[in-house]
Formats: sequence, structure tokens, C-alpha cells
Amino acid sequence: MGSRLRKLKKDTKGLGGRGDGTLTDKIINELSLYYGLAICRHPDSVEDMHNEVWATYYHKSSTNETPQHMYCPSGSSSWYKWQKAKVDGTLDDFDHENPPLNGKVLKAIKPIYESLSDENLLLRCLGSETQNNNESLNSLIWTFAPKYIHSGTRTIEIANYFAVCIFNEGFLPILKIMSIMGITIGPEAYAFAEKRDKTRIRRSEGQASEASKEA
Repeated sequence: MGSRLRKLKKDTKGLGGRGDGTLTDKIINELSLYYGLAICRHPDSVEDMHNEVWATYYHKSSTNETPQHMYCPSGSSSWYKWQKAKVDGTLDDFDHENPPLNGKVLKAIKPIYESLSDENLLLRCLGSETQNNNESLNSLIWTFAPKYIHSGTRTIEIANYFAVCIFNEGFLPILKIMSIMGITIGPEAYAFAEKRDKTRIRRSEGQASEASKEA
């Protein structure tokens, strides 16, 4: 979403710039964030993903005179203030804080929303799976069986077993494997495995935090 909107702004004269309702970098970041949230919040429903994607589009076109909140989640618990005001009976006092996107911008970005809300695309998003997990597991496998060294089938299988154990459960399962092989596991080995797991979790949380700040 972000890449396509930035390209659209770059290639289409008059979409960006100053003034109310233009396609600013701030608006692009917001639309990109909301698109991602629409998918992450509904990992089990293509219909709900689709509706929330379009909720953002119409939300950004709404005015006091012409509210466009038909796709916004309803109810008093909704994070859409208009829907909460509707339930509370305070619509007469409700005021849209931000100006809507102008007609030229809405017309230009609508094909992008149509493309990125396509059912076949959203079907691939069910479960909120990402490529990051795949890349992380692959990297772990290559630690045991580097790509630049030729390895036989048996070696690759063992590397996969080790990688899956560590990826899912940490280093403690490796100690269980060693124990089954007849290797005596002392307190130093156990402490080392626990330390590695805690370091791994702490590093992951730190990376996630930085990613959140960047977003």
C-alpha cells in the first residue's frame, strides 16, 4: 500500500503538495498502517478484511454533511468516533476533526484499494502469516548447513530438525536430543541453554520495539 501510494504521488501531478485533502506523506503512512491493521485484526475472515480496508478509504472521504462510515465497525466499543457517537445519540454534536481527501486524490487511489482488497489477494493473508518467519527459519537452517558448503540429504534433514526445535522451543530441546544420544547434561549446559533462549527473546522484543517505533 505504502509503495504504491508513494509511486502514485510521484507520478501524478497535483496529488501531493500543501493544502487540505492532498496526498501527503503523513496520509500515506496512515493509510499504509490502517491497511496492515485491517489484515492483522481479521486473520480468519476475508470479508472482514475487505470491509475494514474500505472503511479506511471511505472514512477519509467523510464530512459532516456526507458521512461515509458504512464499513466502519459499529457499536459503542468501536474505535471509530462517529460510530460511538451514533450509539450514544450525540451525532448532532459530532464534528469530523480532519478534512477529507479531495476528489482528485480519492479517484486516483481507488484503483489501488480495489487491487489490494481483491479476494484472491486477501485469501493469501488468512492467518496473518508473513515472510519474516520463513526467512528466520531459513537463516537458522543455514547456520547448521551453510549454503556455500555442499551437504548431503541426511545432513540437511538433521539441520532442519535442529532448526525447527530451536525456532519453536528454543535451545532446551537440543539438550533433550543430546540426552537421548547418551550425553550427560550438566548444570552448565542447562544454564547456557536458558541464557541463549533469554538473549534470543530479548533481542526479538527489542527488534519488534524498534520496528514499531519506525512504523
